Amino acid sequence: MLGPRYRYDSRPVVKLNPVQQEAKLQIEEKLKSGYYKLEEFNCFMCTQRVFDKLSEKDRFGLPVSIVICKRCGLIQTNPRMNDGAYKEFYEKEHSTLTFGERKASKDMFLDQYFHARKIHKYIRRYLPKSYDNFFVLEIGCGAGGILAYFNDLGCRVLGCDLDGDCIEFGRSFYGLEIFKGVFADLKFKGRPKLVIMSHILEHLLNPEVELSLIRNVIDSSGFLYIEVPGIRNLTHTYYDMDFLNFIRIAHTYHFSLTTLNNLLGKAGFELIQGDERIRSLFRLSKDKQFKIVNDYQRQITYLKRIEFLRRVLPLTPFKIRYSVETLFEKIFKFLKVYNLMRFFYRKLIKCPLPKRYD
Repeated sequence: MLGPRYRYDSRPVVKLNPVQQEAKLQIEEKLKSGYYKLEEFNCFMCTQRVFDKLSEKDRFGLPVSIVICKRCGLIQTNPRMNDGAYKEFYEKEHSTLTFGERKASKDMFLDQYFHARKIHKYIRRYLPKSYDNFFVLEIGCGAGGILAYFNDLGCRVLGCDLDGDCIEFGRSFYGLEIFKGVFADLKFKGRPKLVIMSHILEHLLNPEVELSLIRNVIDSSGFLYIEVPGIRNLTHTYYDMDFLNFIRIAHTYHFSLTTLNNLLGKAGFELIQGDERIRSLFRLSKDKQFKIVNDYQRQITYLKRIEFLRRVLPLTPFKIRYSVETLFEKIFKFLKVYNLMRFFYRKLIKCPLPKRYD
């Protein structure tokens, strides 16, 4: 393991609100009683079972076995909950554990909407000038904020998610065409020009199967946008140079850009652009001779270096940025100009509200 603090002790490394604490206790009981069943498996990327263990728990203090494959470098949860356990987890506990809210809200929807603007900016140069008849499909759409943004651009949109509360919110609040269920059960006409998977791929038990389904329905000239938490992006984010803070029971895989490209290349896609955050854009590949690159040594070296730095640095880059932002927020609230400054900030970055937002 990466160190003694990665041993399971039920202690979270982040502060949990009462809703999250309740969800954590419920999950913990189901795991300990065997109600949530676990399964072991070979690494689906390279089909081997040669692992090094990295951690026995996640950021919430839940028992999770995180390992890294020595043959390809893919970091994964193994053993993990089986399909039935994960389905119940997503229906009953995932949202409350992750977001600390029992139901979808306008704030959650707006966060997704504003995030869609960043996605659009990142991939805009590859998209057409006109969005007439441009079909955007999102897998794991949540409350539908991302799809609402593309809908406001003039695209035809469609989405699915397992969280019934989020789906109902997006349909009633914004009139979106989104459905509860998995992508395999989704019925639609036409071939999507853009498929979005924003923080979804890391949750899937067998992502190669999902990618195969996408490959069969996507337009031949279409794009697949994938965003996942980047394992080598721990320094300036709220993960605060802490791999333990990065780990979540909901995430079955933890990608670097290299291991993500391995997966997509194996599934028949090629990388157009990407970074270690990870934001990435793929298209169908004509090359059938894709070769997996072993990322094991780079992953281990990075994680050990980060673990060392977090022990010796008095202040991390994230703590410095967070302290400055918090200070200005308190000053603006004390001067009673916080809402005004937030309004001008949104105007400055050209971040409009949704068209139907009340």
